[in-house]
Amino acid sequence: MVIERRSLRKQEKLRTRKDFDALKEHGKACRDPFFTVLVQAAKPDDPVRIPRYGVICSRKLHHSAVVRNRARRLISETFRLNRGSILPCSIVIIPRRAIFGAKQQEVQEHLLRSLKKAGLIRETGGASASSENP
Repeated sequence: MVIERRSLRKQEKLRTRKDFDALKEHGKACRDPFFTVLVQAAKPDDPVRIPRYGVICSRKLHHSAVVRNRARRLISETFRLNRGSILPCSIVIIPRRAIFGAKQQEVQEHLLRSLKKAGLIRETGGASASSENP
């Protein structure tokens, strides 16, 4: 029996400043009312061929850490649920104030729309593709 991994692994997250800075400098920006998404497709010679993401949620966005962390959790859960339908790439998501009143389903629709606009969603994608975890 194959057990699906429910949590995100360390290698699925952007962790170093170098990774974030490279995306800020060379990434393609897709703007949405809920967030700005910076994306960069994985290079063919890249040893890590999975989608990786990071969230930048500064104090400038909201003074309350509780509110900022809720935005992070909404984005992380959306990424976790849909990672099987996302092509190998690096993604930085910068939330905007509109995300504070949003529900999980709304965040998911907006993020998938942004990634589709950037050309990073598999054609056979959708919720069923999330079970194809590497």
